[in-house]
Amino acid sequence: MRVLLTNDDGTDEPGIDALYDELSTIADVTVVAPADDQSGVGRTNSHNVEVDDHDRGLVVHGTPCDCVAVGLRALEANPDVVVAGCNAGPNFGAHKLDRSGTVGAAKEAVFLDVPGIAVSAYDPAVGGLRAFEREDFEQAARVTRHLVAHADALGSGTFLNVNAPTVEETPPIRVTRPVRDFDVRIEESDDGLELIDRFYDPLKRNRPEELDDPVGTDRRALADGEISVSALGIGHETRQRDFLTTVADEFA
Repeated sequence: MRVLLTNDDGTDEPGIDALYDELSTIADVTVVAPADDQSGVGRTNSHNVEVDDHDRGLVVHGTPCDCVAVGLRALEANPDVVVAGCNAGPNFGAHKLDRSGTVGAAKEAVFLDVPGIAVSAYDPAVGGLRAFEREDFEQAARVTRHLVAHADALGSGTFLNVNAPTVEETPPIRVTRPVRDFDVRIEESDDGLELIDRFYDPLKRNRPEELDDPVGTDRRALADGEISVSALGIGHETRQRDFLTTVADEFA
């Protein structure tokens, strides 16, 4: 098994080290990762990047998608799967996935005909972001190794979005779908208008009972302290073709 490993937090973060060590027990792992923090860049790409050698592969002065492109097209690694992570903090919900650099790298791989796995760790006790240590990624690394071992069955049109809790005992895997509930609150501040993502509020306050998410959504799995795994495609499905065709035909 050959794995291309990247992330959006930078080459020297503990999350990518944890995945590298775990995946190296079953695969030949090549790292092509950003030189610095690229969190929240989604699928942003560059037209020109500088590249430096690294003892595990390459350092790219660009985005996670740049790293995937360089790893798949400039090297002879020929990976069977691209793994992105491990992100220090969760990536869940339909609205969030296009914003995440971690998920963006996995999606970029699928566009380039290689399966992708995006991996994030979350703290089920505090909900929101905090400083993560190496040991916080243990469960994320273990489930990633398990999924990579079965990656040959994914097919080139699919990527997995994985969120694993920072706990000692191994939780169950819940097969999920991205929840679509989302809202934002606007408040005035001294610096202008503050955009507050209300999507995370119940988890940040550690009050999952406020969620009415049914079993099967990724946010529900996180609230229950489970490992959430969503198998997703990248296609923008066509909708309302008959309506649009009628409107187009009426255009003069």
